[in-house]
Amino acid sequence: MEEDTEYLKLPLEDRCVHKLWKARLSGYEECTKHFPKIVDERSPEFNKFAPLMKKFVTDSNAVAQEKALDAVLAFVENAHVAGRTAGDVTNGIVQKCLAAPKRGTQEKALEVILLYCEIEKYEVVQEELMKGFTQKNPKVVAACVRSIATALREFGPKVINPKPLIKQMHTLLEDRDKNVREESKKMVIEMYRWIRQALKPQMSSLKPVQIQELEAEFDKLGNEKVVQTRFLRSQQELKAKIEAQADEEEEEDEEVEADAPELDPFEFLEPVDILSKLPKDFYEKAEATKWKDRKEAVDLLLPLTQNAKLESGDYHDLMKVLKKIIGKDTNVMIVAVAAQCLTGLAKGLKKKFSPFALSFTETILEKFKEKKINVVTALRDAIDAVFQATNIEAIQETVGAALANKNPQVKAETAAFLSRAFCYCTPAVFNKKLLKVYVTDLVKTLNESDPTVRDNSAVALGVMLRVVGEKQIMLFIGEVENLKMQKIKEAAEKAELKVKISAPKAKKAAPKKEAPTPAAEPPPSTTAPPRKVVKAGVKPGASSTGPAKGRKRLKGGGGVGGGGGGGGGVVEECTEAEISLEEAIEKASQVLPEDVISGVTDANWKTRLAAVESFGNTIQTLDRSEIPCQALVRVLAQKPGFKDNNFQVLKLRLEALKTLAENSDFTRRSGEVCIQDLVEKLGDPKNGSLCGEVLMNIAEAAKLQWVGPEVMTRAFVQKSPKIQEMALKWLSDAITDFGFVLQPKALIGDIKKALAHTNPGVRTAGISLCGTIYLYMGATLRVFFEDEKPALLQQIDSEFEKMNGTSPPAPTRGLNRGSSTENDDDGDDVDSGPAVINVQDLVPRTNISDQLTSSLFTELSDKNWKVRNEALQKVSNIISEAKFIKGDISELPTALCARMMDTNKNLALEALRLTASLSAALGPNCKPHTRNIVPGMLAALGDSKQNVRQQALSTLNSWVEQTGLKETVDGEVFSDALKSGSPFLKSELFLWMAEKLKDAPPKSVNKEELHACTQYLFMALEDRNADVRKGANEAVLPFMIHLGYDGMVKHTSKVKPSSKNTVMQALEKAKPNLPARPQPKPKAAAVGGAGRGAGGAAAERPQASAPAAGRGAAAGVKKGLRAPSATRTYERYWGSGSSRKDQEEVDTSPLLQLNNLKQQRASDEQRLRVLRWDFATPRQEFITQLKDQMTAAGLNRQLMSNMFHQDFKFHIKAIDALNEDLNSNLPACIANLDLVLRWLTIRFFDTNPSVIMKAMDYLQQVFQCVSEEGYHLLDHEAYSFLPFLVTKFGDPKDAIRGPARNIAKLICNIYPASKVSPYMMDGLKAKNARQRAECLEAMGNLIEVYGMSVCQPSPGVALKEIAKQIADRDNSVRNAALNALVQVYFREGEKVFKLVGNLSDKDMSLLEERIKRAAKNRPVIKKPPVEPEVPTVRGGGASGRANRVIPTPAQPAPVITREREGADGATGGEQSSLLKRFGMRNQQQQQSSANANAPFKIDYGLIEKLLEDNDTTERPQYKIEEIPDMNSLLNYKPVCPTPASRLTRPGFTATSRPVSSGAQIDTEGAAQAINLVISQVATPDANTVITALSQLDEVLQSDERSTQLAPHIDQLLILATLQYRLVLNTKMANPNVNKEECIKIYRSLTNCLMMIFNNKQLGTQATRDVLRDVVHVLINILLDPRLAQLEDGPQIIRAINVLVVRIVEKAQFTHVFSALLKLLHESVGSGGGCKFTELVMKCNWKVIRILPTRSNDLDLDQILLDVHNFLVAYPVNTWAERPSDTPLRTIKTVIHTLCKVYGTNILSHFSKIENAQGSELHKYLTKTLKKPKTEDDGGVGDSNRLAAAQVTSDSAESVKSPKRLSKTAHNTLSEIFRKIGSKENTKEGLIQLYEFKQKHPEADIEPFLRKSSQFFQNYIERGLKRVEMERQAEGKVAASQASENGSNSAGPLASIQVPDTANFNMNELVAQFKSIAARAGFDNTYIDTAVKDICSAENKGSGERLDISEYIKTLSSDYGIEQNKEQFSSHDQ
Repeated sequence: MEEDTEYLKLPLEDRCVHKLWKARLSGYEECTKHFPKIVDERSPEFNKFAPLMKKFVTDSNAVAQEKALDAVLAFVENAHVAGRTAGDVTNGIVQKCLAAPKRGTQEKALEVILLYCEIEKYEVVQEELMKGFTQKNPKVVAACVRSIATALREFGPKVINPKPLIKQMHTLLEDRDKNVREESKKMVIEMYRWIRQALKPQMSSLKPVQIQELEAEFDKLGNEKVVQTRFLRSQQELKAKIEAQADEEEEEDEEVEADAPELDPFEFLEPVDILSKLPKDFYEKAEATKWKDRKEAVDLLLPLTQNAKLESGDYHDLMKVLKKIIGKDTNVMIVAVAAQCLTGLAKGLKKKFSPFALSFTETILEKFKEKKINVVTALRDAIDAVFQATNIEAIQETVGAALANKNPQVKAETAAFLSRAFCYCTPAVFNKKLLKVYVTDLVKTLNESDPTVRDNSAVALGVMLRVVGEKQIMLFIGEVENLKMQKIKEAAEKAELKVKISAPKAKKAAPKKEAPTPAAEPPPSTTAPPRKVVKAGVKPGASSTGPAKGRKRLKGGGGVGGGGGGGGGVVEECTEAEISLEEAIEKASQVLPEDVISGVTDANWKTRLAAVESFGNTIQTLDRSEIPCQALVRVLAQKPGFKDNNFQVLKLRLEALKTLAENSDFTRRSGEVCIQDLVEKLGDPKNGSLCGEVLMNIAEAAKLQWVGPEVMTRAFVQKSPKIQEMALKWLSDAITDFGFVLQPKALIGDIKKALAHTNPGVRTAGISLCGTIYLYMGATLRVFFEDEKPALLQQIDSEFEKMNGTSPPAPTRGLNRGSSTENDDDGDDVDSGPAVINVQDLVPRTNISDQLTSSLFTELSDKNWKVRNEALQKVSNIISEAKFIKGDISELPTALCARMMDTNKNLALEALRLTASLSAALGPNCKPHTRNIVPGMLAALGDSKQNVRQQALSTLNSWVEQTGLKETVDGEVFSDALKSGSPFLKSELFLWMAEKLKDAPPKSVNKEELHACTQYLFMALEDRNADVRKGANEAVLPFMIHLGYDGMVKHTSKVKPSSKNTVMQALEKAKPNLPARPQPKPKAAAVGGAGRGAGGAAAERPQASAPAAGRGAAAGVKKGLRAPSATRTYERYWGSGSSRKDQEEVDTSPLLQLNNLKQQRASDEQRLRVLRWDFATPRQEFITQLKDQMTAAGLNRQLMSNMFHQDFKFHIKAIDALNEDLNSNLPACIANLDLVLRWLTIRFFDTNPSVIMKAMDYLQQVFQCVSEEGYHLLDHEAYSFLPFLVTKFGDPKDAIRGPARNIAKLICNIYPASKVSPYMMDGLKAKNARQRAECLEAMGNLIEVYGMSVCQPSPGVALKEIAKQIADRDNSVRNAALNALVQVYFREGEKVFKLVGNLSDKDMSLLEERIKRAAKNRPVIKKPPVEPEVPTVRGGGASGRANRVIPTPAQPAPVITREREGADGATGGEQSSLLKRFGMRNQQQQQSSANANAPFKIDYGLIEKLLEDNDTTERPQYKIEEIPDMNSLLNYKPVCPTPASRLTRPGFTATSRPVSSGAQIDTEGAAQAINLVISQVATPDANTVITALSQLDEVLQSDERSTQLAPHIDQLLILATLQYRLVLNTKMANPNVNKEECIKIYRSLTNCLMMIFNNKQLGTQATRDVLRDVVHVLINILLDPRLAQLEDGPQIIRAINVLVVRIVEKAQFTHVFSALLKLLHESVGSGGGCKFTELVMKCNWKVIRILPTRSNDLDLDQILLDVHNFLVAYPVNTWAERPSDTPLRTIKTVIHTLCKVYGTNILSHFSKIENAQGSELHKYLTKTLKKPKTEDDGGVGDSNRLAAAQVTSDSAESVKSPKRLSKTAHNTLSEIFRKIGSKENTKEGLIQLYEFKQKHPEADIEPFLRKSSQFFQNYIERGLKRVEMERQAEGKVAASQASENGSNSAGPLASIQVPDTANFNMNELVAQFKSIAARAGFDNTYIDTAVKDICSAENKGSGERLDISEYIKTLSSDYGIEQNKEQFSSHDQ
C-alpha cells in the first residue's frame, strides 16, 4: 500500500510523466483542478506544463489518456502559452486519440481541437488534421476528416479554409475505406453548405456517380441558412450580434443569412502566367502590315487568354497592342479575335485589369459603329468583362460621350451596355449627381429617331428604375410620354439584378438593435470613430418615429447617396399641407387657453409678455405627438410676431419657437412662417444671438440643406450689412456643427457677393466662411477665387494658412433627431460629406483628350531632349489653362512616367512638377491612372540627385492626397520598385511608407501590397547601405501596425537562415511599441457580452467548472488583443511571449514536412531560376541554395544543424535520425527526397568512409521503401543523384562499391533502365579503371535484364563505345566489356558484330572467343521485364500530363484488384472503375488470346526480331492514365492499327481482337472519348499525336464505328491542320528536333485524312472553311524545300499530293469548289508566291475537269457568288499590270465550264449576288452563252482557248506541243489513265494504253505522265514493257500468269519485273526487290534471307523450276503487302 501511494509525494509535473499509469492518472486529475485556479494566464506555472502536453494526449493507457484530455482542455482554456502547443498536441491527438477505441476519448479529443481553433490556432490545427489524411490507418483518416468537417460546421469557412480541403477532396472520395469515403462525403456537403456554387466547378474531376450522389445531397439542403455557432476569442462581438439577431422576427433573419460568405470560385483557381508563353515575335506580328501576320498573332494569343485566372504582370505592352487592333484595325476578323482576347484578359485578371478598363471602354464603345454581327458580339462580351474591373461612376464621362455620338448604332449598343451594367449596381452606387447625369443622357436617347436606340434606352432606364426605386429616378426623368414610360416600367419588371439590394432591411433593423437597453449605447460612442458615432446617433431617433417613418425616410432622403456636399443639396418638397391662420387658431385652441391666443397680439406689451410666457410654459408640458406645431408657430407669428419692438417679449417668443423646434415635429412649413423675420433679427444687438440659436434648431429639425440657402438668400436681400455679416457668421458656425452638407455652388456665389461688399465686416465674415469651407474642400476651393483682387486674395490665403493641418471637426448636430421627415439622413450625409468627392459636383472640368494628340506623345518620347522639353511645356500649358480636367487623358500618364525617368535631370524634374499639377487638376479622377504613373515617381525616388528625390516625394504626396493611400499603394507597384530599386529608392521609400503607415487607419491600407513588400523590408534590414537599414528599421513598426506581429513572422520563412536572427530581433524590438487594439477598450461594457460568450462555451463543456468559465470570460477579453496565429514552427520559438529560453528549445517538429514543393523546385531548376545540381566538387553557393530550399520545405532545424555541421559525427547523427524516421514518415521522405539525395551527394565528397557507408545503408533502405510504395523517381531527382552515385563505383573500398551497385539496381525498379544506362555510359569516360569496370558490369546486367532498349541513344552508338573498352589495358575493364557484349549476343545473335562496328583483329578474336565460351549453356533470346515509366517534369507543372497515353512494354494482363495507392499513377483498380463508369465490361471478361496485347504503333527497332519470331516477341503496350481511350468505350477494343492503316514494314501481321456480340456502345461515352482522342491530335508531343491517330485509324477501319466520327470531322480536320502547321512552322525549323519525328507525324496525319476522304459518309462532312485551311497547309507543305531534303521526304510529298487530289474528288463538291476558289482569291490578294498560286490553280483545274460529272452536287448560287467576289476584288482591267493573268483565265475557264454544263439556266442562280445585272460576271456569262461552241475547244470560245488548253494539260507548256490530240482521243486517253490509277482495272488500263500506242504511234502521252510522280511513271513504263513481253510470249499459260502478276501491280512489290523463266536473272530480281523496299522506307535486310530460301527451293526441286511469281505472291501475302496495295496505288497517283 505504501508503494502504491509513494508517487503522491512527487511534484505534479513529475507525476504526469511517471512510468506508472496510476501516477499519471493522479497527476492528470490534479492538473484538471489546478489549471483553472491559476489567476494569471501568463503565469510561469503554465510554462512548466507546456512541453508535456503532447505526452498527455499520447498516453499509452486508455483510462489515463481520457483524463489527460480533460487536463489539456483546462490548460488550453486558461493558459496564454497554450497556443504554442497547438501543433504538437494536435499531432498527438491525430496519432493516438481520434481513432481511440473509447468514445469518450474521441469526443474529448475533438473538443480539444475545437478549443485550439477558438484560441486562434485554427491554421495549425487544420494543417495537422490534413496531415492525418495520409495516415495508413483508415480510422485515423476518417476521424481527421470528421474533425475538420465539425470545425467547419461550427466556425465557418472564414476560420477553416476550404481551399486546401478542395484539393484533397478527390483523393478522399476515392479512398478504399468506406468510412473514409462517407466522412469525406459529409465534409464535402458541409463545404457546400457554406460556399455553395463556388464548390461545383472544383468537382469536375470526380466521377459522374459521385457527382450525382453529391448533387442529390445538395438538393436536400435547399436554401438552408448557415450561421456560425462557435466563435474565436476575437469574435465575441460578432457572437453577441448574431445572438441578438436570432431573437428578431423572420424578416430580420434574412440579414443574418446575408452574412453567410459567398465565395468566388475564382479564388480556388491557380493563376497562369501567359506573358512568358507569348512568342518572341508576337509584338512584331501584331503590328505587322500584313493582316495574316496580325491574325496569326491574335490567334496565338486567344488560347492563352482563355485561362480562367491569369498571373499578374506587366500587361501594358499587350494592352497597347490590343487597343490599337480593336480601335484601328480594318480587318474585322482580327478585331473580333482581339476582342475575344480582351474578354479573356479582363476575366482572368479581374480587378487587376482596372488600370486599362477606362481606355478600353472608350475604344470599344467607339468601335460599336462596326456592323458585322460577329464583331459586335465579341465587343459586347469584351465590354461586359471590362466593366467588372471598373465601376459605373468611373466610366460616366466616357459613356456620356458615346451616348452623344452621331452614329445610332454606337448609341444603341452603349445604352444596351448600360442596361447590362446597371444590373450589377446597388442603390448606394447611384448618388444623386450620378443618377441625374445618367438619367438625363438616357432620356435624350429615349427620344432618338432610331427605334433600337429608343428601345435600349428604355431598357437601361428600366433597370435603373428597378435598382434605385421609382421615387428617386422620377426627380430627374421629367415628363416622358406615357407609352415610353410604360416601356420603362415593363423593362423594370423584367430586369434581373445580379446583386442583392439589402439597404431597406438594414434601416429597418436599426431601431430593434437599439431597443433592448440603452446601456449598450456608451461603448460605441467611446470606441468607434466618428463615422460610427454618426450612425449610432441616427438609429435612436429612427426608433422614436416608428418603422413606417423610417421606411419613408429611407426612400425619400436623398442625402445618403450624394457623396459630400452634393449629396444633401437636393431637398424634397415638404409633404405637410399649409394651413390658414383661422385653422391654426382653431387647432391651437385645443391646447392653449383663449386668453393666451388673444394675448400674443395684444397692443399692451405687458399683456403680450404674460401671454407669451404662458404659451411657453404650456407647450413644455405637452408630448411631441400632442403639439400642433404649424398651428402654434402661426399663432406665435401673428402681428407683431417676431418683429415685436419689446425685446423682452421678443426674447420669450424666440424661446418658445426654439422649444417648438426642439420638441415637436417641426417641418419646413413651420419654418417658412418665421424664417424671414428671424433673418431680419439676426442683427439685433440684444436678441440676435438667440435668433441664431433658433435658426440652428430649425436647421436641425428641417435640414440645414434648406435652412442655409434660405438664410443666405434672405440676408443678402436686406440692406443692413450687419444682417449679412451675422448671417455669414451663423452659416460658418452651422457648417461646423452640422458638417459640410450644403451645395457649394450657390454658397461660393454668396461668398463672392460678400467679398465684393463695401462693408469690411461683411468681407471679413465672408473670408471666415471661406476658411471654414476650406477645411472640407481643401486647396481646390482657392481656384474659385483666383480672379479676386490681390489684396483680398492675400487675406483669403492667410485664412487658409490658419486652417492648414486642421482636420474638419466631427459634426455635433443633425445626428440624434428623428422627429421629422427631412432630417433622418443627415447622419449619413455627414458621414460622407467631408469628402473631396463633392468637388466633381462643383468644379467645371475640361476634357483635354482632344488636345493630347498622338504627335504630342511622339514628341514626349523623342530622342532630342529639346523636343521632349517643348512637349512637356505644351502639356503644362494645356493643364494650366484647363485648371480642372476630366479623367480622359489618354496615354499621358504612361508618357509622363517615362519622362520622370529621363536621363536629362531637368526634364525629369519638370515631369515630376507637371505630374503634381496633373494630380491637382484631375482631383479624384487620379485613381484610374495610379498604376500607370506611380512607378515613374518611385523610379525618381531612386535618383542620385537630391533635388529629384525631393520633388518625387512631393509629387507622390500630392498624388496620395487626391487618391488616398490605399489606391496608391496597390497593384504590386511598390513591391516591384523595392525588388529592383537602388539604395536611394529603398531608403526614401521606406521612410515615406513609415511616415504614411504610422497614422493611417487600419482599413485605408492595402494589406496585400504590404505583404508583398515585407520580404524586401526584411532584406533591407541587413543591407550594406546604412540609410537603407535605417529606413527599414523605421518602417518595421508601421508595417507591424497593419499586418500584425504574427503576420510579419510568417514572412520570415522566406528569409535566409543567416539573416533570420537580425529580422527577429527587429520584430521583437518593435513589438512592445504596437498600439493597443481599440476593440477591447471598454472592458466594463464588454464583460457582460464576454461573460455570456464564456457561459455558452461552458455549457458546451460540462466538465468545466463555474470558476473556470468566469476566468475564461476574462481571458477571452484579454486574448482578443492577440493577433491571428502565425505558423506553428516559428510561433513556438518566436511567439508573442517568447524569451531567450524559448528560443533555445529543441525543435520537436517532424524531421521532414509533408508538402508539395518538390515540383516547384524542379520547375525552378528547369527554368534556370536556381543553380542546376551539377558540379565536380560542391561549392558554397550550392550548399547555400540547398539550405534555403530545406528551410523553405520546413525541415527540422535541429536536423539541418546536424546536416551542415563541420563535424562528421553530426552527419552520422542526421543519417541515423533520417533512418529512424523513414518508416514512420515515408510520405514526407518522398516529398523531400530530392533534398535528401542532394545532401547525400555532398556527403559523397567527404573523406570519412563511415559517413559514406552510413549513407549507402540509408539509401538502400530508402529506395527499397519507395519502391514498395510504388513511387517513381523524377528526372530532376535522378540527374542530381545518379552521376554522383556512379563516381562511388570507383571507390577503393568494396564496402562502398557493393552498396552502390545494389542502389543502382534498386533505382531501376523506380526509374526506367533506359534512363539509368546513359549515366553508366558517362561513367566510362572516367580515368578510374575500377569505375569503368563497374559501369560496364552494370551495363551488362541492364542488357541482360532489360534488353537492348537500355542502349542509348541507340544500340549502335552505345555498343561501339563498350567495344572500345575491349582494348583497355586494365584486365577487369576488358572482361567487363566482353561480358556486356556477350549479353548483347544472347539477345541479338550475330547482329552484335554489326553493331560493334570495326574492331581490331585482336579485339574481335577476344570477343568471338568469349561468345563461344559463354554461348554453350545460355539461350539466345530472353524477354525483357517490364520497365517502369515515370512521369517527367514538364514546364514546372505536375508530373506528366493529366490525360495522356504512355507507352510501356507489354505484359500479361494482371488481375485487376482495387488497392490503395498514392497519386503517382492510375492503378488497375482505377482503370477498372473507369470502365465501370462508362458501363463497359472489364478486359478480363473479354475473350483472352495471344493477340490481346496488340500494339498501338509499330516498333521499327524490333523489325528483325519480329521477322524471326512474329508470334513470341512481345509488343509495346499502352497504359492509360485517368481517362480510358476511345476504343475502350467502343466495345472496349484495344487500339490496334492494322497494316492497312500504316505504311507497314514486312514482318507485321494484322491482328485484331474479337468483339463480344453482347457488348453495347455507350454513345455518350464514345462521343466523350472521341473528343478526348481528337484533342490530343494538336498536342506538341509526337508520341501522343501518333498514338491518338492510331486510335482514330482503328475506328475508321470499321464501317460500323466510323459513323460515330461524322459529327467530329470538322473538329478533327482543324486539329490536324494545327498539327501540320506546328510541324511545318516550328519543328521543321528547329534544328534540335529529330526530323524523323516530323516524318512520322506527317505520315500518320496524311494516312488518317486519306482514310477520312476515302469514306464517302465522312469526307462529305467537312465544311468549306475547314477544307480551305486543310488545302492551304497541305500546299505549303508540298512547297517546303526542307521536306524534300529528308530521306523519306519525297514519299511524304507524294502522299500529300495524292491526299489533295483525294480531297478534291471525295469531299462535298460545293464545299471543296468554293474553298478552292476562296483560296485562289486570297492567294492573289496576299501576293502569295507564284508557286503557291500555281498549285491552287491546278487544284481548281482538277475541279473543272470533274465538274460535268458532279454537277448535280453543286450549289451553283454559291459558286457564282465566289466567282463574282473574285471579279469584284480583281477587275479584268487591273490584270494588265500583273506579271501573269493565269488566275483570271482560270476563273474565266470556270465560267465557261459552268456555261457549258448548265447552259442558260445559269442565269437564274444569282440569288446570293446583289445587283447582279450590272456585274462583270453577268456580262461575261451573257457573252459566253452567245458565243458559238466548237468541238475543238470543247465549248470554250477562241478567246480562252489557251486557258482551256492549260486546264487540259495542267501546264502551260502543253499548249506548245507539236501535235494536238483530238477531243475523242484525249478523252480515251484520260479514261485509260483513270483505269490504270484504280485498283481493280490497273492491268486492263495498261493493256488498253499499250494498244492505244500501237494504234496512235504519233500520240504524245508525256503531258499525262507529267502529272504523276516519278515512281508512277516508272511503273507505267515497266507495265507497258511487261504487256509487250506477254504479247511476244508463246502460249496462253504464260500470258495468264503475266496477267495475274499484273493484277497485283498495285502493291509495293508490283513494280518488280518477272520475265519469262527462261530468261530469268536472279540478281536483277534481288536488286529490283531491294530498290522497291528501300523506296517504301523498309529495311531490306530480309531480302537476302528470301534469296537463300529461293535457292534452297531450286536445289530441292529435282530439276523442277520454281515459279518465282508464285513465290513473290506468297512472300507478299506473308508480309502483309497485299493489304497495302491500295495505299501504294494512291501514292503512285
